[in-house]
Amino acid sequence: MSQQPIGVMGCYTRLPAEFPIQMPENAGNMIHGNAPFELFPEAVFYKDRRFGPGRRNFVEYVNNECSHLVVTVANFLKLNDEDGARYKRFQDYLSRFTVPIVIFGLGAQAPTQELDGTMPPEAVELMKFLGDRSEAVGVRGGFTAAMFEEFAGVSNTFVTGCPSFFSRPQAFSLLAEAIRDGREGRTAYNGTTYHEPLENRMLVRAIQEDSHLIEPVNKFAATYAFELQRGTKDLPLPWFLKRPVKEGALSVPQLERYYTSRFNLFRDPDSWYAFNSESVGFSYGTRFHVNMASLLSGVPAVWITHDSRTEELTNVLRLPALPKELVVDMSSEEIHALMDYRPMFDALPELFAQFNAYLDIHGLPTVDAPSVANPYDAAVPAASLA
Repeated sequence: MSQQPIGVMGCYTRLPAEFPIQMPENAGNMIHGNAPFELFPEAVFYKDRRFGPGRRNFVEYVNNECSHLVVTVANFLKLNDEDGARYKRFQDYLSRFTVPIVIFGLGAQAPTQELDGTMPPEAVELMKFLGDRSEAVGVRGGFTAAMFEEFAGVSNTFVTGCPSFFSRPQAFSLLAEAIRDGREGRTAYNGTTYHEPLENRMLVRAIQEDSHLIEPVNKFAATYAFELQRGTKDLPLPWFLKRPVKEGALSVPQLERYYTSRFNLFRDPDSWYAFNSESVGFSYGTRFHVNMASLLSGVPAVWITHDSRTEELTNVLRLPALPKELVVDMSSEEIHALMDYRPMFDALPELFAQFNAYLDIHGLPTVDAPSVANPYDAAVPAASLA
């Protein structure tokens, strides 16, 4: 017997050609947003407009046809945020649904894992609304759960980590094989704030090493790369690259070659996974979902932590993570040497059981946990990073 459709709203699963120049967005959110569609064949996205005769609106379709509404929410709650309007808009829209609401991966953003700040009243009301409307509110980690408790008195949160981690169980066997056998391929780097001094040094090192650059957001970098790839000459440098050139760490011809041949930006998950599988030996950087895209392709990655969000997620999922301050002057080979997936592989049964418990609370289909041995139980040769 087929399942009822499951409505899904929230993060985009595909991005248009206008991204990122005319359309600001984070391509990494696609990895998170795509999770329900990997997990539930019956999922229907709110942007698809496939809602039966008469092209009913999404609210009507979900209330009349669907068993649940899954909401993929990324980095939504922000400590010391003064703009309450977006929280109110979100709550007003969700209040129109009558089916069970299932939150996927709600996260909070702050510089550190300290609840030393304020939230607008609208954010507090939203947290209370979610606590009332959901059997359990799926959050990424303990910091977000603590925010619900501290500011709204909501205790029925459920820590799952990021649901994208559970969306492609088959990837863990490929990852174990890559670790055990020593995967070959070019290193891929990803960054968040290129003008920040430490991250700027990491970007310079990645360019010097001729690593792939995976760009999920920055329109200035994308404009520069796209114009170079079209053959445009004498382009002005992106502003965050001017200082390294002035100081002699990089040259203009070097940058032109690099952004012509090593710059990569993706507008759908499938092409991203395919690129990783075919072209990347190892990934590292400060973008959580760029590294997750590598893991879900079976490619090892190291998360470089730089804020409460990445610390929270990597802690929950036992992912290999190193603080930015530690690795800023390390080569990719040195970072790779510190990579340790032992805790994650040991915790896989527990992590999948936890996520399935969350799905079960809501009456959603569970996901088969991967059956894979910890690759560190055997001798692991040094990876070859071409």
